[in-house]
Amino acid sequence: MNTKIAEGWVRISLRSKLTAFSVAIIGVLLLVSSAGTLSVVKTYLQQNTDSILTSTAGTLADENPTQVALKITARQLDLPRLPSDYFISFLAADGTELIYIVSSAQTKATKPNLTRFTLDAVLHTRGLPFEVDSKGVPVAGLVNGKGWRMVAVPTTNYSGSLVVALPTDANNALLDQYRAIGASFGFLLLVISALSIWVTITSALRPLKEVERTAAAVSAGDITQRLPDRPGKTEVARINTALNSMLDSLELAFGQRGKALEQMRRFVSDASHELRTPLASVRGYAELYRMGALNKKQDLSEAMERIEAEAIRMTELVENLLVLARLDEKAEISKTKTNLVAMAAEAGKDISLNTGVKVSITDLAGEPIKAFEVMADAGAIRQVLINLLTNAARFSPSGKPVAVAFGFEGKKSIIEVRDQGPGIPENLREKVFERFYRADNSRNRETGGSGLGLSIVKAIVERHGGTIVALETPGGGATVRVELP
Repeated sequence: MNTKIAEGWVRISLRSKLTAFSVAIIGVLLLVSSAGTLSVVKTYLQQNTDSILTSTAGTLADENPTQVALKITARQLDLPRLPSDYFISFLAADGTELIYIVSSAQTKATKPNLTRFTLDAVLHTRGLPFEVDSKGVPVAGLVNGKGWRMVAVPTTNYSGSLVVALPTDANNALLDQYRAIGASFGFLLLVISALSIWVTITSALRPLKEVERTAAAVSAGDITQRLPDRPGKTEVARINTALNSMLDSLELAFGQRGKALEQMRRFVSDASHELRTPLASVRGYAELYRMGALNKKQDLSEAMERIEAEAIRMTELVENLLVLARLDEKAEISKTKTNLVAMAAEAGKDISLNTGVKVSITDLAGEPIKAFEVMADAGAIRQVLINLLTNAARFSPSGKPVAVAFGFEGKKSIIEVRDQGPGIPENLREKVFERFYRADNSRNRETGGSGLGLSIVKAIVERHGGTIVALETPGGGATVRVELP
């Protein structure tokens, strides 16, 4: 049974629970308030009645019973203002009624049962007000039905007693009317309160609909959804802020995961694409050797040279791919003050030794320069210079030098590597920085590179917060311009 109640309670909406709980509290408060007010009114009516009864009994206790009626009619007695349904009775010591007086306004002479009121019984009341039921039996507390509120005192001019009584019907009717009015207004107040609380809670819980909508959108795959920002430090504002922070973290995590997967797919695709040709060459020479086609020493020597060259190209390719993969990780770089002139001079010597192409180092205006310092990652920026100079030397005509120029423009550090080769068509100047793109598709793989050099340069420059573009060298050729902050 308890399990069913618990399950039923869980199925009830939060709005209904809060409304029911609030209305229940208001109902209890109304009951307590009504009960307290009713008790105060009842006590007031009783005290007012008791005051009238006590004052009247004190005045009539010294009077002659035979003269009381005439004096009351002639208004010769200074009595309190009695209600219209009073009852006055003079009794003998044994409780026998000697005379009684009722209000002239009563159509029926209703009387309380006084058969029990002997002088001893009256003395036992000590002149305090009390109530009796319709049978004249004293009762404790207040009579809710038909009864009498009375005061009984001994008389002074004969051995007997006096009873002054008022029916409780009037007060009870007034209290019943008050109960009915209180119940009606209480019910109306509960209805109004329930509607007001329902509307208020509905409005307060409306942001939960936004949370539900956003959660549904996120579960459907749209992690860009966000809850509206709300001002202040309310519960809803804090919940929205916390959930938006959580969604930001989720979006960042999903983005990083997607980038990692994309980098992995890209690496595998690039590696498989570029390694296919050198591997095919190595396999071809190996098959020729297995088949006995390389029976001459010169042919075998040439085959081994080609296998070695392809192995070197594959090693270079893999190393470049690994460099790009590390650059894609966006790890923090360590910048130090670096003299690019000295670094370019060292790289120029190596290139001149390997290719025979001379490298000149000047400022942007073509004047000699001894030092040019920037804040950069020394190892990464050396890779930039080596790749740019190697690329320029590859396309530089025989006897034509390659120039490296340094300078400042505003707050930017400028590096330009210029050659006097065939240049790069304007429509291809952005594509040359793409991976495995070659501006000269006609050259073979022996004379060309892997197509990753400029991609590595672009990735390093962007890691430093800079930009790289391909321009035309005045007089013919290509210029690669790097701008660093």
